[in-house]
Amino acid sequence: MSVKTFAVVLIAHGEAETSGFLENYRVSRHTLDRASGVMHIPPLLRQVISVSSSLKKKLRRAPVGGSPQNMLTRTQATSLQKHLDNHPLSSSGIRFEVRPAFSASEPYVEDVIAETRGYDGRILLPMAPVDNTLSCGYLCEQLAGVSTPEELSRTRVVGRLWPDGQLHRTYLDHLFESGRALPVSAAEHNVLMLLFHGTLIRDSKGGVPAFHTGQKETEAFAASLTNAIESDSRNRWGKVVTAYLNHDVGGEWSAPSFDEVWKRVRGSGCRHVSLFAAGYFSDGNETIHRAGLLAASEPSMQIESIPCLNDSSAFASYLAVKVAGAASQIIAFSPDSRSEEM
Repeated sequence: MSVKTFAVVLIAHGEAETSGFLENYRVSRHTLDRASGVMHIPPLLRQVISVSSSLKKKLRRAPVGGSPQNMLTRTQATSLQKHLDNHPLSSSGIRFEVRPAFSASEPYVEDVIAETRGYDGRILLPMAPVDNTLSCGYLCEQLAGVSTPEELSRTRVVGRLWPDGQLHRTYLDHLFESGRALPVSAAEHNVLMLLFHGTLIRDSKGGVPAFHTGQKETEAFAASLTNAIESDSRNRWGKVVTAYLNHDVGGEWSAPSFDEVWKRVRGSGCRHVSLFAAGYFSDGNETIHRAGLLAASEPSMQIESIPCLNDSSAFASYLAVKVAGAASQIIAFSPDSRSEEM
């Protein structure tokens, strides 16, 4: 039995792993250069933002260090590899090779796409629940630009994860059974803040973005998760609220923002606040510092940060099912499969 090798590319945004100026500058500049492909960001402004943000990280007095996202993505890849090695497809002539890649840091996704052109199958898995032009759209554009029709027939991009009921159940089990202490006070004193990445709603001139931002999908995902959490018998939070983490540059962003929601929660008389970045599959700079900052500003409250799905076994199992499904599609439509049917 001949063995076919399928590349599985786990794609995260990518962040600087240290507080070093050059590393942070490269990540920031790479991010802005890519974003400028769908929204107008003048080159000089990209340079100013990259330099200033990198200097802030370098000169920050607190010993924060870098982001854990890249390390977590590599661990996710290792965990997914183990689940795929034990999948029935792996004993039927398919060998999976999981590789992490990043949009804004090395190894860059463009390079990994180029390096995996010769594989028998190629499955790209963006590490975000909601698709947009800068994630799935960019990947498809890259693939179309460098791949032959035959290579494209052996390639799948896994998307539209946000409406998947199994993903919702994975989230719920993670929230309620991850071993973290749930609030013990009366439910009405407990608030769960679900954090999602904000999107541009209108540009600085009031125009609607000409690219797919994923706004509607994110709002639907937030509503579905909120309903599922509130109706779960394990729920100990009296209120579940949505907050968007916005960049607040270039126009109007998603509402309500994190700051707006925090002001309301802070004045509501609650005693326990749980932060959970539901719009992210791994923790990073946007998620890991907020609980500490809030606790410092409101010491009378108990504030905790629940980790993202990160490298949980349940999440890796979920991803393995998605990868296996994509692999089965590639096998079913391969010339070898069609010739065997004939």
